[in-house]
Amino acid sequence: MAAVAAALLLVSCGNKEEKVSLSVDGCWELTSVTTKSATVGSETVSVYIEFASASFTLYQKIGKGRYTRHTGSFQLDQKAKTLSGSYSDGSSWGPYEVACSGENLSLTKDSETDTYKKIEAIPAAVASNTY
Repeated sequence: MAAVAAALLLVSCGNKEEKVSLSVDGCWELTSVTTKSATVGSETVSVYIEFASASFTLYQKIGKGRYTRHTGSFQLDQKAKTLSGSYSDGSSWGPYEVACSGENLSLTKDSETDTYKKIEAIPAAVASNTY
């Protein structure tokens, strides 16, 4: 599902009009998924991701139940403003176009845009409720 891969992508945004470099360090929560040609389905998707250095930890829950924890690495192309990476099993994701405004991040690929908000930390109730 694109939301899973999209969850792996995030960027910290500055409020200055001067040149601001993109940074993917920090924690993010998926707030919306917008598609132009399809629906996400009837299940609620909950996604949290933490980026540190060149690695990520992703927590995803579809519907009810527990979160699935995924890890891997990522690369941010500052010039192209794209984010891509791979899960620890070697499967790849991206590239996603990155846009940010304040504490919000948008990741776009094909006809889907995933929006995230910056959070202080992954909630303990999420990190402790995983498979």
